[in-house]
Amino acid sequence: MKKSLIISVWLLIIGKAYSLDLEPTILVLNQFDRQVPKVDSTLISNFSKSFFEFESTLNQLFGELDQVDNPAAWRMELVKELGIKHNVNFILFNRIKHEEKRFFMEGQLYNTRSGGLIHHRKIDLANYVGGQINELNLWVGNVFNHKNREWDDNRESILFKNPEEFEHQKTPMGAAMRSLIVPGWGQAYSGKKTSAKIWAGTESSLSLAILISFLNFDKAATGYLTNLENYNNTDNEKEVELYRAQAESDWDDHVKFNNLMIAFAGATGTGWIANSIHAWIVGPKPLKNIYQKWDPPSSAESG
Repeated sequence: MKKSLIISVWLLIIGKAYSLDLEPTILVLNQFDRQVPKVDSTLISNFSKSFFEFESTLNQLFGELDQVDNPAAWRMELVKELGIKHNVNFILFNRIKHEEKRFFMEGQLYNTRSGGLIHHRKIDLANYVGGQINELNLWVGNVFNHKNREWDDNRESILFKNPEEFEHQKTPMGAAMRSLIVPGWGQAYSGKKTSAKIWAGTESSLSLAILISFLNFDKAATGYLTNLENYNNTDNEKEVELYRAQAESDWDDHVKFNNLMIAFAGATGTGWIANSIHAWIVGPKPLKNIYQKWDPPSSAESG
């Protein structure tokens, strides 16, 4: 089912009541690929000194910074225009994307005076209970310098105490070594099925080309030796001319297929090494945060 895109826009004014001239104002834009329950009311409750104004007309104004050459200045004019339109000093953009049992969250903070990006946050987390709301609280609280120990405890409750002792079942080196043995194996090991098929197909085709070239080379070399022997053992002028012509043709073919065999062998060897390097690059990377099974504090206390 196609995921609906939920866009929520908040105008957040920080500071004491009516002291707008002394405190910064922030426009907060949230973009989620699925609905996050009670996100508006929760943020209002947790940041009670702030004022929120909701709007739903903005759509896809900001994108992923990884695809931008100069992320610090890529939306300068737009940021300045929104700053003037909403009379704010900063724009805070949040994106949440879900994938199986994980979710990816990205935060971007812009200064509307300069139009530049001044803070960027991107995390990949296990989809723990209340995780989206909790991570938004942590992010917004960090930007607004509002700390709550409960939010930190919620995240720490799913972290292993000693992540450095965790043994990863899959590693980039494991992928590289597999592809060094069989092209495409490392990519398949990392879940990259398309690239695995491409590498396996390419190396198989080159190996087949080497085999065909070798068979033709062997045939031409054998034919040359046979015709050379016949040429030396006959006194018939017509046969001499025939064997000579066939020997010369076989010699040319033997040189041609020898060169092709060398070229295909070089391409196969280079591709084999490149395939192993590629497997290492796209291989499974250790996650920044390692999680254990979620055990909510309430259930732990009652049990």
